Amino acid sequence: SEEKKAQVQAYFNEFAARAIGHLAKCGYPLCPSEVMATNPKWCQPFSVWQRYFTNWITEASNTDLLDATIFFDFRAGYGDEKLAASLRNHIIDLAPRQQNFFLNLARNCQANKVPLTFFRNFIVERNGEHRNRLDIKLRGLIPIVGFARLLALQHGLKETNTIARLEALQGEGYIPVDLCNEAIKAYELQMQFRIVHQLEQIENQQEPDNYIEPQNLTAMERTMLKEAFEIIEKLQALLERRFTSD
Repeated sequence: SEEKKAQVQAYFNEFAARAIGHLAKCGYPLCPSEVMATNPKWCQPFSVWQRYFTNWITEASNTDLLDATIFFDFRAGYGDEKLAASLRNHIIDLAPRQQNFFLNLARNCQANKVPLTFFRNFIVERNGEHRNRLDIKLRGLIPIVGFARLLALQHGLKETNTIARLEALQGEGYIPVDLCNEAIKAYELQMQFRIVHQLEQIENQQEPDNYIEPQNLTAMERTMLKEAFEIIEKLQALLERRFTSD
């Protein structure tokens, strides 16, 4: 009945508000784009989420892809895990048949070029508050996350963690062993740089962000970061060969 439906919706609205409130108290900032369960659009039953994913995969517009990259990494947090498993199986059944979806995802992954010049110097922000810095999340971490997500979806793998996806892809023979190991090392290195940078900001009473300054790294660290970016170029080249070559 409509009355029962309203009661259920009210319950989950309250549940979402409390959960988000607890996360905020733990230090997780609220999403400025309101991609949170407190947004009625994202506080929905299984049937609506199934429809969302169907539309994102089959329509594959730019807006759909943005939503898809956010929500494809969902995992069960509490309650009946069969619902999450059913939703994951729905995606695995549907996605591999949608070639345009993967072509668009591949183009998105390749569009974010690594911040290195032809002579392998860092490309940093030239003006503004982030002058002489580069966004290690956008330029370094997101391309690896996107690569692993794309291939995991294409091959029907259920893992949602980036490293687990890379290992599963290598284990099934979808990417070479060497490339898998290099990608994992590049991901972990950049994550370490990001965490150290943010810890230093917190200690200095600054708002943590993802903009690191290469000149503040040691010569060895700069070399390692360049090598990590070069590995991302390898990942993007693989996508070029598999998805967008004529």
